[in-house]
Amino acid sequence: MSHLFYLVGPPAVGKLTVARELERRTGAIVVDNHLVNDPVFVPMGVHRGEGIRATDELRRRVLSVVHEAAELAPSSFSHVFTNWLPDEPENAALVQRLRDLARRRGARFVPVWLTADADELAARVVGPERTQRAKLMDPDVLRTLLPIPELPAPPDAIVIDTTRIRPAEVADRILAAL
Repeated sequence: MSHLFYLVGPPAVGKLTVARELERRTGAIVVDNHLVNDPVFVPMGVHRGEGIRATDELRRRVLSVVHEAAELAPSSFSHVFTNWLPDEPENAALVQRLRDLARRRGARFVPVWLTADADELAARVVGPERTQRAKLMDPDVLRTLLPIPELPAPPDAIVIDTTRIRPAEVADRILAAL
């Protein structure tokens, strides 16, 4: 059976790193949130410090195309989606949308909520590997985002604190929960 893993957590929690580990172990296709964000953020120059301007509708359009493409993929393919989800109705709807996408594909939906200590996130956010994809790299900006309430994990979610464990162990825990 194929899987649709959905890794959710704040910036620098390790979503993409864990996604890559799941990709290595399962062959799943990684659909990182920057696959959606970067086609909008990069041409607008958001990563150059000017702030996010009116990107929501553009990002929704890109996301629709990405979901459509995932749905058209062979049913034997697994996917790993990543995101940070503030507690807003449209984000709860997004979780349901991915759950429905998994059902239509005959895949098992695996929601994974990742957390980490704020100081650890601030230390990670400055990592040089984050420059590759227009990722947040300012610990002060991160600290303004962390108090924003996150969408609560659904009852069937796997919840993992990544503060003191390596990405390989996070992947071990996800795969063991299957």
